[in-house]
Amino acid sequence: MFRYEKPLFEKKRLLRIEMLEQLRDYPRDYLEILYSGYSDGIVCGCTLSWNEEELMITPGILKHKERLYFMKNPVYLECKPEDRVRYLKVQFLAMVQENSKEIGNTRMYLNDKHPDSACELELCRFRLQEGARLRGEYENFADCTTEFDTIHLVDVPWSSPETATLHPKILSRYATEILKKESRDGLDTSFAFAVLANTGELPERVIRIYIEERLGNQVEAGNRGLYLGLKKILEIGRDNLRQQKQGGARRQVMLL
Repeated sequence: MFRYEKPLFEKKRLLRIEMLEQLRDYPRDYLEILYSGYSDGIVCGCTLSWNEEELMITPGILKHKERLYFMKNPVYLECKPEDRVRYLKVQFLAMVQENSKEIGNTRMYLNDKHPDSACELELCRFRLQEGARLRGEYENFADCTTEFDTIHLVDVPWSSPETATLHPKILSRYATEILKKESRDGLDTSFAFAVLANTGELPERVIRIYIEERLGNQVEAGNRGLYLGLKKILEIGRDNLRQQKQGGARRQVMLL
C-alpha cells in the first residue's frame, strides 16, 4: 500500500535512528524508482570541456547494471594532442563490501581502445591534432561527426527507457536546425518541439518511430543509425527545397 511518512524534528526531542535512516534512504529510493526500467548510460551531467591540454568532466550520474553512480565533483584529466582516436571511458570496478556498505568504485581514463560494454561506458571520443583546440560546440548537425578536434557524442549512451538514446546535445542541435528549414513538414515541427521541451532528452523508440515515418524504411540499430537517419532527413529537406526552386524557375521560363 502507498504510505506517507515524514520525520518531525522538534526541540528537546531525541533523534531516533529510524528518523535518520529515513533521511538517508529517501533520495536513493526516489531516484531508483524514478529510473527503474532505464538503460545503462548517462542519467544527467558529465558535460565536457577542454582547456590548456586538460579535459574537464562536470558532476553527473551514471546508471550501470541497475545501479546509480554519483560523481559530486568535477574531474580533470590530462589530455594532450596525439592525433589519434581516443576514448574517454568510465570503468566499473567489482563491487565490494566495506563497513556494512556495498561500494561500487569506478575509474575514468583515456585510451585508444573501443569501450568494453560489459564493464565500461563511453563519455566521448575525439582525435585532437597538434596545435589545435578540442571543441564541443557544433556549427551544424553534420559537424557533430567532424573527424578532427571535435568532441564526438553520437555513440555515447544516454540513459533512456529500455534502450539507450542519443545525447541531448545531438538532439537539440537537430531540433534547432530542422526548425530553420523551409521544407520541413508538421511532423518535423512536432518532433523538434518535443526535443526542445524536454531539454534534448527523448526515448530511443520515439526517435526511431519519427525517422521511420519520415523516411519510410527501418533505421539501423544503435545511436549511429539514429544519427544517420536524422542527418538524411535534413539532407532530403535541402534537396526538396532545391527541386522546388528549380521547378519554379522552369515554370517561369515556360510562361514567358
